[in-house]
Amino acid sequence: MSTRELLIETISNGIASLRIATDDDPYQSTWFVPALSDAVETIKTDQSIRCVILEGGRRYFCAGASRATLMQDDLANPCEYFSQALETLLSIPVPTIAAMAGHALGGGFATGLWCDVVVLAEESLYGVNFMALGFTPGMGATTILEEALGGPLAHELLFTGRLLKGREIKQSGGGLAHAVVPYEEVRQRAIAIASEIADIPRESLVLLKETLAAKRQALLEPAVKAEVAMQSQLFSHSETRLQIAQRYPAAAN
Repeated sequence: MSTRELLIETISNGIASLRIATDDDPYQSTWFVPALSDAVETIKTDQSIRCVILEGGRRYFCAGASRATLMQDDLANPCEYFSQALETLLSIPVPTIAAMAGHALGGGFATGLWCDVVVLAEESLYGVNFMALGFTPGMGATTILEEALGGPLAHELLFTGRLLKGREIKQSGGGLAHAVVPYEEVRQRAIAIASEIADIPRESLVLLKETLAAKRQALLEPAVKAEVAMQSQLFSHSETRLQIAQRYPAAAN
């Protein structure tokens, strides 16, 4: 995404696609927060939109913060910065569906989980790999992962940073077990759900979304506050970025 803009496309009447990453640029860098804000403002002005599908590339839905971004000295607290994107996401006045066909890692997975509806692929990898990279989770992951997967599995993944395939999520029987389909069916399933939503009067959708988003906001705020406090402590030490440099694949920019 060399233009540093997020692509918005009309799929059908009432349904828009918002592409937050591509396979050429799967990471969340510092440009992501303002780009998402601009895209959401555009969506808000279009009264014909009744549902938004978040999409990424074919290989990656979104791979989270890039290595280069995490190594920036002027980004004192990645969680504090990137959590602004979640505030923006929750402000979308109509339902959102995360069509996570490709791998979704770290903040990329968390971003998708904060959508109203989620669709995952059996074959793709998912997880919040913050700890595996040497620092504590952000993007509200400490709260949203429990809601999505259930406490025991969420805690394991938060502590280890382990990634798991969609089929493992399905077999776990947790909150997202119903949301996992074969890779080639993810977009089709997301559009089918969006089509049902788009048949409903927009005023009703907006009112319900406002109510549900307020509940999610109440979950997000304390989670981010605690996560920011942890990362403030860690990123004040040079050893943290050294750990990231050693653990994050060098090819991932």
